[in-house]
Amino acid sequence: MRKTNVKQGKRYQLATHVNEILLPREEAESIEAFYVIIEPGKYTHSHSHADTEQLYYIIGGTGRVVFKAGETEEFDVVPEDVVHVPRGTEHQVFCTSGEEPLTYLCVDGFPLGKPEDEPTWDDHYRAVVKLQEGA
Repeated sequence: MRKTNVKQGKRYQLATHVNEILLPREEAESIEAFYVIIEPGKYTHSHSHADTEQLYYIIGGTGRVVFKAGETEEFDVVPEDVVHVPRGTEHQVFCTSGEEPLTYLCVDGFPLGKPEDEPTWDDHYRAVVKLQEGA
């Protein structure tokens, strides 16, 4: 078992946002959890996960989530909203707040098992940085 405050995770600065890891994948059977911070006017890169479905719980700020699965769908999000991102769905998250960052808890589930090529959060972080540098 483990208890962590959302403000005390290990911080990973990406080009577009911050992930603070609360429960790394290597310490759980089939999930991981992290606190996401997207500054006003910023957004995540558009991406999908073949091996992961995600659940977001919006904590602060306002934002927009864009899904591209055939047709494009967009949803505005506010605190206490819950968003499900199905496995394989291209998605992107935008902070639309004027001064406050968009913050949310993200829980990743691995229905097919954790990815063998990224068994730790550090491995995943390196892969995301490499992807962002190539974009």
